[in-house]
Amino acid sequence: MKRPVAEQLGSASVQVASNAHPDTQVAIDEILDELDAANAALTLIFYGACHDDQVIAHTLEPVTGARGVAGTTAGEINSAGFAANTMTGISFHGSGVRASVELLPQLKELSLIPVVHLPGKLCRGIGRKKSELHPKRHLWLFLFNGQSGKEDLLTPFFMNAAPRVNLVGATLADDGNIAGARLVHDGRVYRDAAVTILLEYDGPFEAFHNTHVAMTPRRLEVTRVRRDGRHIVQLDGKSALEAYAEALGLAPEEVTSSVLATHPLGYRFRGQPFPISIGQLSPDGSLRVANTVQAGQILHILDAQDLVASSHRCIEGVVERVSAASTPTPSLDALLIVNCRFRHIEASSTGHVDALATALCQGPVCGLNSNGEQFATMHLNHSMAGVAFGSAR
Repeated sequence: MKRPVAEQLGSASVQVASNAHPDTQVAIDEILDELDAANAALTLIFYGACHDDQVIAHTLEPVTGARGVAGTTAGEINSAGFAANTMTGISFHGSGVRASVELLPQLKELSLIPVVHLPGKLCRGIGRKKSELHPKRHLWLFLFNGQSGKEDLLTPFFMNAAPRVNLVGATLADDGNIAGARLVHDGRVYRDAAVTILLEYDGPFEAFHNTHVAMTPRRLEVTRVRRDGRHIVQLDGKSALEAYAEALGLAPEEVTSSVLATHPLGYRFRGQPFPISIGQLSPDGSLRVANTVQAGQILHILDAQDLVASSHRCIEGVVERVSAASTPTPSLDALLIVNCRFRHIEASSTGHVDALATALCQGPVCGLNSNGEQFATMHLNHSMAGVAFGSAR
């Protein structure tokens, strides 16, 4: 009798590596070697925008084929903390690990029609049916080009296709420049694409999410928004920047990146604050936000709470649970962390970057500062999302 997928256990482990060499060829060669990427079921590389995309593409593909993906960041995270213009990577190994990778090009023109069959295709790529997916063995992983604004479309669609399986994703960046984000897959470099991954992992793992902001009574109504839903032109009938600054008791010229980092917009969703990052102040007084909003929508000013303590509690808890479930001995193989770049900006403005790094890096780490995070059905801002992986040997 065929055993259920949840019982078909094989070995599973994760490796992480980082490299700070400024020469792209040297860095990518060394990190792929350290990750044993040639023998991995899946390899992910995150790199600083200073690196040569074509060198990465031409080096990654012969080693990993379609099983390797790379993308740019607003800063890298490794086991030692935050870094810039480096590389960090993660690879998945073992007889109990399978991965299927599909690229979605031309995101700006994408509708649901061409992706209706994508979950099933990814399942077939690992030899499974959708009905066989199990929350303890399977996970969706996404990497987006953030300029498309398609995170809101794809994230809930995949969760509806397989509602028991969790989803974690990142909106890529280029030192905070959304338009400059690049994605590397199968020997090519893309600027308007997403990669969807279905991972089967027979070791213990847990997806996690954390946000550290709180609701306030300060409310603003979206009275005019551009067609893309990502540019707020007016709040309360005034210039969006003017109304936002007024709600904070500031003059418009006093609104800085640190103010934006500690006071995102947002609303309440299922009893919890749902933050919306303000990514850019435009000369015309409009606000570019990292999530879609609608005219008539009521948004609140949110206030940052203790970023370091909140992050530490989240990571500490997930590390304890996953380590305890690992075999043959309790251990944590890796943390894959997607950290909103505005959390890093906030930590920088308050002098807490090292403390935040300590809170996050409670084990081997591969991660990035992002322009958006995805968790379960939601495209998030001002948050941290990720996965803790244990091992089964």
